[in-house]
Amino acid sequence: MADMPWKEGDDWYVYRDPDEKSRYLADITQELIDRATTPLDDSSKAIELILVGVVSIEPAEIQSVEIDGVVRTYVVAFLGGTGDEPPEDWRWEARVSCKNSEQFDKTTHFKRRDT
Repeated sequence: MADMPWKEGDDWYVYRDPDEKSRYLADITQELIDRATTPLDDSSKAIELILVGVVSIEPAEIQSVEIDGVVRTYVVAFLGGTGDEPPEDWRWEARVSCKNSEQFDKTTHFKRRDT
């Protein structure tokens, strides 16, 4: 079972092995609610990934799922390592463009755990 992300101060973290290839999710539901909007319909225009110490293996996409009657929206990214030692500010960031012309960033930092 994958480790759950946790919050330290204002930042979100998840454990990651530098050599792994894994899918990562960023829950963007609250950011969309706060802005009373939705992402652009085309994922290739709605999401820009900013990657530090990881690479994208597949294009990121937006997925929605209903959980206990509530629709949650996620950015899903399939990421792999770079083959180098991870940098200090090791992270993935999803920059989301919305239908109301706003943009926001959702960042998850990594902490190393070799498996």
